[in-house]
Amino acid sequence: MPNFASVPVQHYQWAGLDFMFDADGTPVLLEANRCSHMLWEYLLLYKNDMPFRHTAEVLNAADGPTCLMWRRNDPLPDADEDACWISGHLRLHLDREVIICHVEDNQQDSDELLTRHGDRVRPGSIFRWWYDLPWSYERSGVRVINPNAAWVAVRDKLDCYTALKSATSFRVPRSFAVETPSEAAAILSAHPNLFERGYVIKPRVGFGGHGVQVADPHDPPQSFFGNHLLSERIIPQLRDGNFWDVRLFVMAGRYLGGVLRTSPGAVTNVFQGGTPQRLDDETAAALQAPALEAVQLLDAAAEAVHCLPHPPATDLTNVEY
Repeated sequence: MPNFASVPVQHYQWAGLDFMFDADGTPVLLEANRCSHMLWEYLLLYKNDMPFRHTAEVLNAADGPTCLMWRRNDPLPDADEDACWISGHLRLHLDREVIICHVEDNQQDSDELLTRHGDRVRPGSIFRWWYDLPWSYERSGVRVINPNAAWVAVRDKLDCYTALKSATSFRVPRSFAVETPSEAAAILSAHPNLFERGYVIKPRVGFGGHGVQVADPHDPPQSFFGNHLLSERIIPQLRDGNFWDVRLFVMAGRYLGGVLRTSPGAVTNVFQGGTPQRLDDETAAALQAPALEAVQLLDAAAEAVHCLPHPPATDLTNVEY
């Protein structure tokens, strides 16, 4: 694997970014993830644990114990890439004994955590995975990966696109907020040139490719309700007859390349049947600058949230188990 570059970050330490190239060869960022999965595939394909090593360096730099958040029932019998698996790889690079805490026991504002053994500890750093966590920890100076400020910056796709609109090395899909199929149909009719290659409708807050519609230009929108995003359809040049996109990783500000996802159908997400493959060096190099610029812009958006006098009132930090 080539030697990649890095940028300084404060908040968006565990970054997973989904990219594609448009018909002109311009990189297009489709989504930034609040707590990226696909490290299992990365480890399998590249046989290195650099994502965990760089993340552990951030945790090690904090004063005080490192706490890892699990659910009470973790590990689940059929789990592969979960909080316990990630904890095992992080532990290989941590310079201190870690403390396991259950997320269900730590949902009230505090600067201390209740450990799974019933003790109370003030953490120096917390790895929270995709579990919800009160604002009080990051607000009291605990190093949280990833903090709520980063979640707020990236989790709503439309807000995320807004934070990235000044990018110079990539672009985001031109998009509209919609709540009903009829509203989407009206926008499609009003902008035929924008949607001449088709369109995509997806939840503004979602993951795993769930609820995504990828449609041809004259297909009517299928049923949906609530906060969704209507976007132009980006169609890359096919690879061996397959659609594809890339999950890129920037851990603790260091670009690490990523995983190619391919599928005979237009939805390439691995949760929906996409096939993960090693990313070729040429594509990895072409996406380095876009990935690092995206992380810097989103980190700046997270910093703006962090600097608010009070945490914002938002559902973006909530999780349904």
